[in-house]
Amino acid sequence: MDEPAGPDVLHGSVLRAVPTAPADFDTIFRVEFPRVARTVHHIVGDRRQADEVTQDAFLELLRHWPKVSTYERPDLWVRRVAIRKAQRERHRSWRRGELERVTVEPAAAEPSTPAPEVLRAVRELGPKQRAIVVLFYFEDRPMTEIAEIVGCSESTGWSQLHNARKRLAETLGEEVTDDVR
Repeated sequence: MDEPAGPDVLHGSVLRAVPTAPADFDTIFRVEFPRVARTVHHIVGDRRQADEVTQDAFLELLRHWPKVSTYERPDLWVRRVAIRKAQRERHRSWRRGELERVTVEPAAAEPSTPAPEVLRAVRELGPKQRAIVVLFYFEDRPMTEIAEIVGCSESTGWSQLHNARKRLAETLGEEVTDDVR
């Protein structure tokens, strides 16, 4: 007689800690994990750390799934949690004085990855500005979504983006224009 799957039962070749994750959660995880991890990577600057932060955010999503699954966009909830965790982690690293500059090796670069000097300049921004720049330019998200994810008003998001663009232009030695888009 087969026993019901417990928390430590092997399914195929994967040990599942949570035996019955809802199907919708599985779909969101498969589709959104790589995207969220990429965003978090741009914020924290370290791929291993980005994966850990993203995993923590998805664990939070699973813990809160009964409530979050009723939201219109649970994917935005997990992205917001991941970005906040990434901002806290980045701030902790900064406070400890252990910032590491990570350069993207050409073989590992994705076609849509900005030039290394742009990534370095973005990483020098404060956590909130960095998140807004990554979401706006790297993920091409509308400011209404960005404001919701980051937890600010839309006008504050635009203001933060404007200030971030000025700092990036100064860092990169380029001219600042008023056109944000």
